[in-house]
Amino acid sequence: MDKIVEFWKSKYKILIPIMVVFVLLITVYFLYREYKYDNYRNRHEELVYQYFGGMKTEYTGIITYNLKDVIVDVSAKDKKIDYDSTPIYYSKNKKVIFPDEMNMVFPLRDGSQFKIYKYSIYEKDENSNFIKSGEVRDEYSHFILFDGKSLFYFPDEITLYIDGKEYKKLSGMSYVKVVGGYTLEYYDYDSDTGDVIDIEGKEITAKNDLINVGLSERYVMSFGKKVLLVNPYNLNSLNNWQRIDKFDIIIFRIDVL
Repeated sequence: MDKIVEFWKSKYKILIPIMVVFVLLITVYFLYREYKYDNYRNRHEELVYQYFGGMKTEYTGIITYNLKDVIVDVSAKDKKIDYDSTPIYYSKNKKVIFPDEMNMVFPLRDGSQFKIYKYSIYEKDENSNFIKSGEVRDEYSHFILFDGKSLFYFPDEITLYIDGKEYKKLSGMSYVKVVGGYTLEYYDYDSDTGDVIDIEGKEITAKNDLINVGLSERYVMSFGKKVLLVNPYNLNSLNNWQRIDKFDIIIFRIDVL
């Protein structure tokens, strides 16, 4: 033991710098490996489409993934697309990419709201709805997506109302935009059609048996109360929240004799 102590005393001026350099090299190696892992570019070409102003735009999308199978970029091949929150639909699959962060709202869970990341993916498999946000993919039910400004995405069938009167039924995987209180733009997935109409001064709502959304005022009804919708920027990530029973709902039945 004494020999080891004497050795350290005689060599510490040399050994300490060597150890520091060694630790730095290890740190740099692991940081570089993580950077390379997160930023590796794996590009796939997919036939996709979007609706702008009620008109369909089809193109080949270049979808870029990192090694964690997370989308890090979307661009158009041989076409100029200015991406906003307008959903990107796959032409051959029931699959949608959201080019911006979205607010995922659960009206039947007290109006809970959570952020899903940019380039999150929605997939429909028979009667199930899946969201992949970042690395996490899971099944959810009874929710809507909101971009924090004007766009509402509905995974389930919904009916649009204008000033309380039924206007149009939209299939699941459709969306609606209410811009400035003057214009309503919608896309219906099943019929693959879109339109833009004037709604100045009119109240727009969307309803089905379980969900009631005020598009003009940006709220959802939850147990008889209005819950205002917020920008996803201000929300906690869905991935960091411990879900309960995959957001299944409990319906209480009261029989009146």
